[in-house]
Amino acid sequence: MVKLRLACWLGVVSIAGCVAYERDDSDAASVAATAQRREGGAFTWGEAVATALRQNAGLQALEAEARAAGAVSTPIDVDLEFPTDFIMLSAIVDPVALLGLGARGAAIDVARAEAAAAAERLAVARWRTIAAVTEAFVVEASLAAIATPGIEVDATAFERAGLASPLASAQLRTANARLAAERSGIAAERDTNRARLRELLGLPADADCRFAPGDGPALDDVQHSGDTILARPDLALATAEFRVADAAFALAVAEQYPSLRVGPDIPMQRGLGVVESLWQARIPFATAGAAEAARERREAARARLLAAWLRADAEAVTADRALAAARAADDAATTALEASTRAFAIGKAAIRVEEDAFDKVAQAAAMVARDAMERRVAALARARAEVARAVALGWPASGQGRSS
Repeated sequence: MVKLRLACWLGVVSIAGCVAYERDDSDAASVAATAQRREGGAFTWGEAVATALRQNAGLQALEAEARAAGAVSTPIDVDLEFPTDFIMLSAIVDPVALLGLGARGAAIDVARAEAAAAAERLAVARWRTIAAVTEAFVVEASLAAIATPGIEVDATAFERAGLASPLASAQLRTANARLAAERSGIAAERDTNRARLRELLGLPADADCRFAPGDGPALDDVQHSGDTILARPDLALATAEFRVADAAFALAVAEQYPSLRVGPDIPMQRGLGVVESLWQARIPFATAGAAEAARERREAARARLLAAWLRADAEAVTADRALAAARAADDAATTALEASTRAFAIGKAAIRVEEDAFDKVAQAAAMVARDAMERRVAALARARAEVARAVALGWPASGQGRSS
C-alpha cells in the first residue's frame, strides 16, 4: 500500500508541471495555403509598415523565439531517495538555490539576459523591416516620377529623300531602341520593387499589392547627433549580448563554490522512529578554467559592442556624405537630360528648314537615350541613399522623422 501511494504521489507531482504536446503537421503546402488566404490591395506607407510587422514571416519567427526565451525557467531539483523496502524517504534540496541565490540565482540572471537579448534581436529585425518597406515606397515614388522622353522622328523618310546618312539613321534607331529598353527597365524595376514589398508584407507572389498615396516618413528631418546613433537597435542588441556574457561569467564563478543540500529523512511506516535530518555537500573541482573562459567571452562581447558602435558611427558619417553625393549626381543627371532633350527639340524643329540638320538630330537623340538611363540610375541611388542615411542615424528608433 505504501508503494502504491508513493507511486501515485510522484506521478501527480511530475505531471502537474508538464506542458502537453500539441501536434502540428505543417508543411510547405499548408503554410502556402495560409499565405494565399491573406488579402492584398493598395497600402499607404503606414498600412504597409503595420502589415509587415504583423505578417512578415521572419518577424513571426523571431517573435516566437523571444517568447520562448522569456518562458524559460530555471528549475530546482529535489532529490528523493528511498531504499527498496520503502522504509525511509529522504527529500533533499539546496536551500540557497531554493531562495534564488548562488549558482541558481546566477542561472536565473543568465535566462533573463538571454530573454532581453532575444527581444533586442526582434527589435533589430523590426527596424530593418521598416527600413526595407520605406525604401520600397521611396523607390516607387522615384520611379513613378521619371518620364522617359520619346523620339518622334522617322529615319526612313529622310533616307528616301537622301537627307540622312547611314550612320545618322543607325544612331537614331539605336536611340529609339535604348529609350524603349529604358521604359521596359523602369517597368521591370517597379515590378521587382512590388515583389519585394509583397515578401515583406508576407503576401504571395500573385497577391494584389499597390502603393497608395499617403503621408510617409519625413526622412529629411532626421538629424545627425550622438544621441540618435546611440538609439540604434543594433547597439541595444550588442549591449544585451554583452550582458548575457557578463551573466554567464557570474554563473561560472558561482559554480566554483561548494553547495550544501539538506532535507528530512522520513519514516514511511509507523513505529519506525522520528524524522531525522539528512545533509549532503557538493564540492566542485577543476572549475577555474570554465570561469576564466567565461571571463574571456565577456571580453569578446565587450569588443563586439565597441565594434558595433564604431561601425554605427562610421555609417552615420558616410551615409551623410553618400546622400550628398547621390543628390549631386541626381541633380546633374536631371540637368543633363533636360539639356539633351532641349537640344533634340531644337534639332527636330530645324530639320524642316535645314538639309543637313538630320545628323545633329540623330546625335541629340543618342544623348537623350544615354542621359535618360543615367537619370534613372541616379534617381534610384538617391532614393536608396535617403533611406540609408535615416536608418544609419537610428530612424525610426530615434523618434525623428515620423509620419506627419
